Amino acid sequence: MKLAKRDWIFMAMIAVVLVALVIGNRSKHAFKKVPNDGKHSRYYQLMQQGSERIRVEKECTVCHGSTTPLSKAHPPKEQCLICHQLFQINK
Repeated sequence: MKLAKRDWIFMAMIAVVLVALVIGNRSKHAFKKVPNDGKHSRYYQLMQQGSERIRVEKECTVCHGSTTPLSKAHPPKEQCLICHQLFQINK
């Protein structure tokens, strides 16, 4: 079966829409990185020393559970480092 010019145009339009959806979805899930400052430097050190992510995340709730409340729509606060990534750690 030979494809007509309009078929190729239609397939190109579908490809453009799919690419736009993928790019739009990617930016929607761009989460803040954990700041590399004095308050968070301990967590960077723990991860650099090879501590488990779960252990480090439990310490996040010390501050973020009380002084910086999370929104009601926020996922479980015990899973911080799944979404919020640390800046590049040189091992």
